[in-house]
Amino acid sequence: MEENNNQQQPAKRRTRRKFRWGRLLCLLLFAGLLGTALFFGTCWIYNNFINPPHVSVTAADDKIRDDQKLNERINVLLLGIDDGDSEAAESEPKRTDAIILLSFDPQNNKVAVLSIPRDTKVILPGHKDPEKINAAYAYGGAVMAKQTVANLLRVPIHYYALANWRGFIDVVNLIGGVDIYVDKDMYYEDPYADLVIDIKHGYQHMDGETAGKYVRFRKDELGDIGRVQRQQKFLKAAAEQMFSVQNVAKISNLLATLDKYVETDLNTLTMLKAANSFKLFGDDKLRSCMLYGKFDDSSGVSYWNAEQADVNKSLDELGIPYLKDEEDTSTEAEEEPKEHLQPKDRDELEKEAKLAEKASNN
Repeated sequence: MEENNNQQQPAKRRTRRKFRWGRLLCLLLFAGLLGTALFFGTCWIYNNFINPPHVSVTAADDKIRDDQKLNERINVLLLGIDDGDSEAAESEPKRTDAIILLSFDPQNNKVAVLSIPRDTKVILPGHKDPEKINAAYAYGGAVMAKQTVANLLRVPIHYYALANWRGFIDVVNLIGGVDIYVDKDMYYEDPYADLVIDIKHGYQHMDGETAGKYVRFRKDELGDIGRVQRQQKFLKAAAEQMFSVQNVAKISNLLATLDKYVETDLNTLTMLKAANSFKLFGDDKLRSCMLYGKFDDSSGVSYWNAEQADVNKSLDELGIPYLKDEEDTSTEAEEEPKEHLQPKDRDELEKEAKLAEKASNN
């Protein structure tokens, strides 16, 4: 059975549900790049909120899913779809070009951002051979993406947000571009994709198209790791620009733009809790890092190999709680009573678990 599952083909991409209702609360949830900066500046209560079916609180096992301490935070998986991937046909399921865990701490009003390299080596649910983590969405949509990241980090993933790069370009243009220092000349040409990246060293004012090329460039000695580092650098620069006075009046236009590009299962109450975590924007409120690890091409495929010690180090640095010991997932631990859960919570978890199982089987 396991071998057959391993041979499954990527599921057809579902038609993205466009948000045509009301004003969307989350400018944050945009591929994790402009996301963090935009969300906190623009969340407010809106009426008639209708969202896609919730894709379950996903965790490596029941112990993680039900652990009260681990679930005090709100963990959102941000996924950026690689619409510009010339290796994939337009009709094929897209791999994720950006994978970011956004962890809110509502009690202490803090936010942690963990960037996960798309080449990170993982075992996908139902597979036996290693894959790059960016294949998870192509094979099983948001359900598999959430489950894969939960298994890797040993933290619960409560929600997801999915976006594409076209909206990223429009948003950067709407906020007037972003000023950023480019460490070195960046050049890459792909005639098959009609793509040319030519960005010079030094201070640059980037419009949306240039910014999109900057955060996606990986044709240097660091490859995908260099790209992740540039994404984090751009995130901070975009935050400063987003909170500038001249952009306050543009919020409605920004929301309308992202209505077309963002899909999320976040509900209104959760969005408000998350927004409260960052109501006082500042460096002391936002902590970010890239998943620790090292390059590994011993199998003939280039992976980013993050051992458990690397994962733990990353989460410890950001202050994100996780299940630390394998012993904690024993049968005895899994059978512990769930007194800390309200009846409504238990019903919701059971319902979501069934939805997740059904989605995984389809």
